[in-house]
Amino acid sequence: MPERFIATALTAVFIGVLVISGVAYRYTRGAAEEMAGAQMVQALELLDRDVSGRVRDIARRTVLVSQEEVLQLALEDSYLGRSARVSAQRRLDAFVQVGGFSHLLLADRAGMVVLATLPLDGDRMNISGRDTFRSAMRGVSALELVEKSRLTGGAVLVTAEPVRGSDGEVAGIVAAITAMDVFARDILDSVHLGAAGGAYILSGTGRLLARPAWAGPEDFSPDARLLEMLLAGDGAVPGANLAPQAVRRAGRQHLITFRRNAATDWFLVVEADEGDILAPARRLAAASGGISLVTLACVALALGALQRAMARLRRSEDRFSSLFRLSPDSVLLVAPESGVVEDVNDAAAAAFGLSRQAVAGRRVGDLGIFPDDSVRQGVWARLKDEGTIRNVEVAGRAPDEGDGPDGAGGPDGAGGREVFHSLSGQAMDIGGRSLFMLVLRDVTELKKMQAVMIQTEKMISVGGIAAGIAHEINNPLGAIMQASQNMQQRMNTVLPANIAAAQEVGLDLDALQRYLRIRKVDRFIEDIRAAGIRAASIIRHMLDFSRGSAARSTACDLRGLMDRAVNLAASDYDLKKNYDFRKIRIDIHVADNLPPVPCVETEVEQVLLNLLRNAAQALAGMDPRRDDPRIVLRAFALEGWLRLEVEDNGPGMTPEVQRRIFEPFYTTKPPGVGTGLGLSVSYFIITKGHEGRMDVESRPGEGSVFRVDLPLDGLSTGAGPSRREDGGDAPPDDTALS
Repeated sequence: MPERFIATALTAVFIGVLVISGVAYRYTRGAAEEMAGAQMVQALELLDRDVSGRVRDIARRTVLVSQEEVLQLALEDSYLGRSARVSAQRRLDAFVQVGGFSHLLLADRAGMVVLATLPLDGDRMNISGRDTFRSAMRGVSALELVEKSRLTGGAVLVTAEPVRGSDGEVAGIVAAITAMDVFARDILDSVHLGAAGGAYILSGTGRLLARPAWAGPEDFSPDARLLEMLLAGDGAVPGANLAPQAVRRAGRQHLITFRRNAATDWFLVVEADEGDILAPARRLAAASGGISLVTLACVALALGALQRAMARLRRSEDRFSSLFRLSPDSVLLVAPESGVVEDVNDAAAAAFGLSRQAVAGRRVGDLGIFPDDSVRQGVWARLKDEGTIRNVEVAGRAPDEGDGPDGAGGPDGAGGREVFHSLSGQAMDIGGRSLFMLVLRDVTELKKMQAVMIQTEKMISVGGIAAGIAHEINNPLGAIMQASQNMQQRMNTVLPANIAAAQEVGLDLDALQRYLRIRKVDRFIEDIRAAGIRAASIIRHMLDFSRGSAARSTACDLRGLMDRAVNLAASDYDLKKNYDFRKIRIDIHVADNLPPVPCVETEVEQVLLNLLRNAAQALAGMDPRRDDPRIVLRAFALEGWLRLEVEDNGPGMTPEVQRRIFEPFYTTKPPGVGTGLGLSVSYFIITKGHEGRMDVESRPGEGSVFRVDLPLDGLSTGAGPSRREDGGDAPPDDTALS
C-alpha cells in the first residue's frame, strides 16, 4: 500500500512535473516569441523613421543647393553665365564634400547637363526623359529611385529641385545623386537581432537595394516566398499588422516583418533566425524534460531554472531597448505637468555631459535645451493641442568639450557653447502615464556650414572688387614709373636733346647734376621708381593669386612658389598689424637640383600661406613671447616624392589637438578669429586634389612641423615616404628649431 501510494505520488509528481514543464515551456516560448516580435517591430519602426528622416534631410539639402545664386548665373547662355560656371562647379564640388551627396548635376531647361561632379560618358548628357527632370521643371520637388544607375552602376536615390532665375521662372534643375549603400550604411549596421539577424531595404518591385555592411553577399537575398508576401500588401499601409511571419529560408525557419516606407515606397524588412531568437525557450524545454525524471525536489530546481530563464529574457529585453538608447539623435521622455525627465538615451546623456542617471529626475528647463521658459511653454502647448511637433528649431546651451559630468559650463549654468537643435516631439501613453517624447537633432554644424558658405560668397565678391581696384591702381602706377624714368633721362648730361635745351635757356647741366646729388633729388627719384616697381609687382602677384587656376597641374618651381607665398604673407595687412610678421625670421632651404613637381601652383601656394599664417599666429600667442621667433620652409626630394616642411618654434600642440587639427570647423582660436577651415581645406587640396599626404608633428613648448608630400609623377603610388625611427624625415643640411 505505501509503495502504491508512493508510486501514485511519484506518478502524480511526474505527471505534474510534465504538465508544469509543458506549461512552462509553452509560456516561455510564447513570451520569447512575443518579445522577439516586439523587438523586431520596434527595430522596423525605428528603421522606418530613420529612412524617412534621411530622405527629408537629403531633400532639404537639395533645396539648399538649388538656391545658390551662382547656379542661376551658370544656366544663362551668356558670357556672364559661362564665367560663372567655374565658380558654380566649385560650389557643387563643395556641396558633395560636406553635404552628404554622392554626386550633383546641373541641367538647363532642355535637360542638357551643364555641370556635374562626376565624369560623364560624353561632353554633354540629356536627362530630359527622366520623371524627376519633368517634375522639377514644373516647379515640384522630385524623388526617384534608380535601381541600376548607368552613372554609378548601383542603386541610387535621385532628388531634384528647380533652379529659378531672377524672374522667378524655372531656369533648370539641380539633381542630387546618393548611392544607396552610402544612404543606408549606418542605418542598417545598427540593427542586430541575435547572431545573424538584421535589416535590409528592397525596392517596390522586390529588388535588393541595401544590406548591412557586416552581412555576407548571400545574406538577406529576397526569394520567391518573400516577394509573394511583399506583393500581397501586408505592411503596405501604416498601422497595418506588422506581426512577424515565419518563412523557410536556406533550410532554416526565419521570422520576417516588413512595411512599406511612406516617403519612398520601399520595403523595409527585418529578419532573424527563429532558432537563434527562441534558443532560451528550447534550453528550458530540455531542462524540464530532465526534471520529469526526478523527485519533487527537482520541481524546485525547475522553478529556479525558469526563474533564471526569465531573468535572461529580461536581460534580452534590456538589449532590445538598446535600439532606443543607441539612436544617434537625443531622445528624452518627459512628464508634461512637472517637466521632469523620466528617461533619456545615450546620445542625450552625452550631449548634456551627464550620465543617464544624472539626467533622469532633472527638469527639462534646466538642461539648456530651450533659450527661455516661454519657448518651452510654447512647445508644451503645441504638444498638448496637436499631439505632435516636427522640426522646430530651438537655440540652447551645451557643455563645452572637456567639461566633467557636473563641471562648470554644464546644463545648469549659463556657460557652455551655443547649440541649435531641430526638435520633434510626440505625446504618448506609456504604462498608463502621459509622457512627451522629445527628439533632438543637433544642427549646429549645419548652420555653421551655411554661415561659412555665405561668407565664402562674400569673399568671392570681395576678391572680384579687389581685382578691379588692382587694375585701376596699375594705371597711375604706370604713369608714376614712366614719369620718374623720364625725369632721370631729362637730367642726363650726355643726351644731345638735354644739352641743346640747357644751352637754349643758359643752364649748366653739370652744376644741376651737382645740386641734385647734394640735395639727394636723384635718390628721391630712384626711390619713387623702385617703390612703383615694387607696388606693381605686389599688385601683379595679387591679381595672379585672385584669378586662381583652372585646376590644371603644371610643373612648378618650388623655390619661386615658396618665395611668393612668403611675400604674400609679408604683405598681408592682418599679419603685419596683429601678428608682427616682419619680426619673424623666415629661413628657406631648398635642396640642390630639386626637380619640378606637377601641381596647381595657386592651390599649393594657398596651402603654404595657410601654414605661414597659422605659424605666425601661434608665435604671436605665446606668453611670454620668444625672443627669436622663427619659421623654416624646406623642400627636398625623397623616394619618388617631393616634401615641403613648414616648421616653427612656437608653443606646439597637445596630442588631442593634433588628432583633430585637420577636422572642418575645429579651431583653437577665440570666437570670431578663425573658422576652423584653413587646415581642413589645405588637407583636402593636398590629399584629394594632388593625391599627396599631409601630417603634423608637434610637442608642447617645442614647436610644430607640418609636412606636405607631393608625388613627383603627379600621382601617388602608395604609402608616403618612409619615416625615421624617431618619427621624422631627414631634411637636407638643416637642424630642428630650438
